Amino acid sequence: MLVDRPRRLRDEHAMMVGNWRVPGQYEVCSGFPGVDDLRKGSASTICSMRTPRRRLSPDDRRAELLALGAEVFGQRPYDEVRIDEIAERAGVSRALMYHYFPDKRAFFAAVVKGQADQLFETTNTPATPGQNLFEEVRGGVLAYMQYHQEHPHAAWAAYVGLGRSDPVLLGIDDEAKDRQMEHIMSRVMEVDGSGNPLDPIVERDLRIVIHGWLALTFEVCRQRIIHPDTDAGHLSDTCAHALLDAIIRVDNIPDRLAKPMAADQR
Repeated sequence: MLVDRPRRLRDEHAMMVGNWRVPGQYEVCSGFPGVDDLRKGSASTICSMRTPRRRLSPDDRRAELLALGAEVFGQRPYDEVRIDEIAERAGVSRALMYHYFPDKRAFFAAVVKGQADQLFETTNTPATPGQNLFEEVRGGVLAYMQYHQEHPHAAWAAYVGLGRSDPVLLGIDDEAKDRQMEHIMSRVMEVDGSGNPLDPIVERDLRIVIHGWLALTFEVCRQRIIHPDTDAGHLSDTCAHALLDAIIRVDNIPDRLAKPMAADQR
């Protein structure tokens, strides 16, 4: 029902409430007053304020919707989130929401992709002076686990629930691994420091080993979503040691790479 009954008007951005047409700026109750409320002369207090619609460019509007989606999916289980709710909170129509995202699954996939990009940028900053590769890898793995801990519902849906079978989400996961793969390879070559290319066979074997390590580490992070009481610091240490141990065991790896990654250098 309407809190303050307005005069009849024409408005292309208006919304229908009962038999009245009112602008989206009005406060609208989700229910009708009960008998006790009518006797007291008061209306129901179950109300919500629609956000006034603002003119934004398509890119800015999409970014705003994704930011709101990240907030909502991070706070509540996937099945409890409704597209209508996102549209209402953003102050846009359902039609506009579906113009950007055909359904909730596509919207969630776009949110996951945006968060994956942001997380990659956050965890792949240049190494601080004096930081070795072990400390850098450990910090990156720990950042992933902390992010999942801060967004438990979104992490569960993306990596334990829907994300285990949805091809779009699986593709996002593969893309994240490929980006991490190239980042680790570039850091390994920086540790080398010689500027000399690796033997093609050595580089091939090194890439295979790193791909395997990424699968291991992503699964460790996924398991921690399922078992959040496990020690993130200990798991991060384990993953970082596993990567360096695997690299120095690549057949014919140059000493200039193996020595900086030896156990006594960590």
